[in-house]
Amino acid sequence: MEQEYKYMVCTRCFTFNQENYVVDALNGFVKQETSFPVVYVIVDDDSTDNTADVIRKYVRDYFDVEDKSVAYEKDLDYGHVIFARHKTNRNCFFAVLFLNENHHSKKKAKTPYLKEWTENSKYRAICEGDDFWTAPDKLQVQVAFLESHRDFSMCFHSVNNILPDGSSRVYSRYPEDVEECPVEDFFHVGGAYAPTCSMVYDWRLLKPMPSFRKVADVGDSPLILTLFLRGKVHFMKDVMAAYRVNSAGSWSQKQKKLSLSQIMKKSRTARAYWDEVDRYTERKYARLIRQRKLHTWLSFGKSMYYYVLNKF
Repeated sequence: MEQEYKYMVCTRCFTFNQENYVVDALNGFVKQETSFPVVYVIVDDDSTDNTADVIRKYVRDYFDVEDKSVAYEKDLDYGHVIFARHKTNRNCFFAVLFLNENHHSKKKAKTPYLKEWTENSKYRAICEGDDFWTAPDKLQVQVAFLESHRDFSMCFHSVNNILPDGSSRVYSRYPEDVEECPVEDFFHVGGAYAPTCSMVYDWRLLKPMPSFRKVADVGDSPLILTLFLRGKVHFMKDVMAAYRVNSAGSWSQKQKKLSLSQIMKKSRTARAYWDEVDRYTERKYARLIRQRKLHTWLSFGKSMYYYVLNKF
């Protein structure tokens, strides 16, 4: 008998210094029209701008914080938590964590704090604080697919890429819907294969953790690869989210500030990661992994070149 879950989907949203973007993300959550309960876990990583205040005001304005049968606030060792249900969208729950210290800079994991909600949900989704969902039926459509295709581990879709100059263009992995995506395509692009804001997946298939996930210093590549190796992946061509390219506080922007030693360390870690993937898959994708390692080496070589160029 399948386990019963309190929520059908748990959506994880990490944010840091994204006061100009985070309301778009929150609005995208609230607008979701679902026939099932969804909990959105928003974690502010001790922002130094007004991001935390913007989130607090949003929750006070639109969520029923007075309904003590559901809502609560509490202080914990790592920060402050607010949990509440939306005033009109009764299938929408927010769990907001305001961390006392920046975990990213200290390389401390945030995910252990989320177990109360992540492990009480059947599926998971991701939307970082600078991205946002545009289609009100995004979750309904994706969950319906996974519910009717139990041999699939994940489905994802096209997004609208918003560029730093304000222009946009549609990013679509394939020109049409793909019933079952080939894993070989993942090796051609790595973690950039699927925008995280487009993914809904069955988190139960991530256990036990494969050895290569422990080696990686990024989360998207090992996550997507694990889902490929433990189920089928489906692509939907419909545009249902927006992804901000190189926005303030994004991973891409942080990479531009790395020191030479940090770039070299990341290069070694990436090489070790793909070596471990090769071992884990028993060299089934050896040729593709060699190509991926070469691409990674060239990418880090380019980063080192521009670092030195900027210094001198």
